[in-house]
Amino acid sequence: MVKWKEQMTIDAPIERVWSLFQDESIQLIMPKVETHELVEGTANATSAKHAQVYTEGKQQQRYIVETLSYVDELDRKYRETTFTMGKMFRVRYHFLLERLEGQSTRFTYEGENKGMNLTGKAMLLAGSKKAAQQTVVDFMNRVKTLAEKKPSN
Repeated sequence: MVKWKEQMTIDAPIERVWSLFQDESIQLIMPKVETHELVEGTANATSAKHAQVYTEGKQQQRYIVETLSYVDELDRKYRETTFTMGKMFRVRYHFLLERLEGQSTRFTYEGENKGMNLTGKAMLLAGSKKAAQQTVVDFMNRVKTLAEKKPSN
């Protein structure tokens, strides 16, 4: 199993950061997601299910992403999701945003990737922890860059 938990401060209002985690913006923060279509439930809500197509190099994966929890409060935003990839990995992660003093937001990204069978477990053990960590950091930096970008008038 691979686990991660990273945190950073973003110099942008919580609502601007949160807007990046809404269904209509998901491809901005996850550019390898080619499609993100609602197939069950209500968009941006607990129990929503989305069909996603994700491309990595020449390999394309299709899976259903389920929103396990969705909280949209004034000072705290939270979204937890899970999906199974290729019958080999169970991925579960969450994004937590907390309003800080001024116009800043604390962004926490935590999750785990668990092998579902012997092959999946072996692949995770053989994978580079450094590369996995870099993927998390790159994702968080993409969110930060997009959120801190000044809106055009």
